[in-house]
Amino acid sequence: MQKTRNNLKIFILFALLTTISGCRATSEMSAPDKNATNENLRIVKNESDSADKNSNVALPTNNNSSTDNDNPNVAHSDIKQKDEVSNGDNVVTFNSFGKVKTGMTVAQASQALGTKLTGEPDAGIDCYYVNPKQGFKGVRFMITKGTIARIEIESKEYATDKGAKIGDTEAKIKSLYKGVQVYPQKYDEKKNDMEVHSDDKQYLIIFETDGKRVTGFRAGKAEEVGYVEGCS
Repeated sequence: MQKTRNNLKIFILFALLTTISGCRATSEMSAPDKNATNENLRIVKNESDSADKNSNVALPTNNNSSTDNDNPNVAHSDIKQKDEVSNGDNVVTFNSFGKVKTGMTVAQASQALGTKLTGEPDAGIDCYYVNPKQGFKGVRFMITKGTIARIEIESKEYATDKGAKIGDTEAKIKSLYKGVQVYPQKYDEKKNDMEVHSDDKQYLIIFETDGKRVTGFRAGKAEEVGYVEGCS
């Protein structure tokens, strides 16, 4: 009888241990893994941060190209290039400077040049000079009888249609133009005037030199270009 009771106690104790062990295992299986959760949170956070840092990649591009005003450097570059093209277009021929031609009125020449020509004749004098109000430094026009008769160039920025410009040697002028006549200047025999006439003799270009290189030149109607003192 005593043996039976002992066996029963052992059975009950074994059953209790089994039940407790099962509950503990169930509890451990159902409990969340804190380390795994924290690791998952870190992965999600890193992915979010990475997405924020690269958000520009996902943004759609604007199909509209930027304007010159949006980029000052480009605008400055474009302006400079336009000035160079303008200088290249405004070459000097026997009877013109760019779109300005001899025989034009001051109003017509202003419109052709794109800027007002300023200057007024003295009382009783038909010959006077006008200058561009903006730009074209080193360029002026002689007016006689109400129209442009002569173009004077005092800037290295401009050249003739043959490529002659201030700073060129006398030898280069002779190579560019046929039939060049060289005369000592009236008030300084060490300096020269190199004259080139148009085929019809109506127009003339005179290159003024220091005896070696061009220091300035003038073109237009032969008579007015020949005035040594200009309008004086």
